Amino acid sequence: MVIGSANPASVILSSQLEIVRFSLDMTLIWGAGLIGIWIADYFFRTGKAKKFLSFNFTTRGLVLAWGIAGTTISYWYFPGPFDASVTEPLMRTLQIVTFAVAGIVGGIGWYGMTNVWKSISMFSLFSMMASMAEIFLELGTYFSTNLYTSYSIQQFTDTAYFLFAMAFAPSTFYMVKWLKDLDLF
Repeated sequence: MVIGSANPASVILSSQLEIVRFSLDMTLIWGAGLIGIWIADYFFRTGKAKKFLSFNFTTRGLVLAWGIAGTTISYWYFPGPFDASVTEPLMRTLQIVTFAVAGIVGGIGWYGMTNVWKSISMFSLFSMMASMAEIFLELGTYFSTNLYTSYSIQQFTDTAYFLFAMAFAPSTFYMVKWLKDLDLF
């Protein structure tokens, strides 16, 4: 997943199509997250980094996954840094590196979460994706405003539809799972 999203061909394609850009970014973060889960499991099985893992379990992984990884990823989706990462190769490289690190840190955080927090995290992630898609659709179609000027307004709108479609089914699934994990459903 990491190699598929962070290679020269993908970088070129993502600079031309916003939908591809968001897809490859998500793939990179998820792939790096799987590596983070593996690293945390390796540390746990071998007895390494006990204090670090203890901190992660004590905070339920929320400091690493939501605080550090979430903040790092969110920064790159503000319009200024996002557009700079499309137009400037050095910024794109920096973004790819920080996404990989954020994914690994988020994966380690995930390892320390309870099932309830995992469900809440997934529901929140997909709900935020759907909320952003709604905002993007209103901006792009109703107000004809494009936040990410490095792509056309049509690509901005198409990406909004894509994000909404991607978020719809998983957010419903994780809402039900979250309620089940809390024994409320």
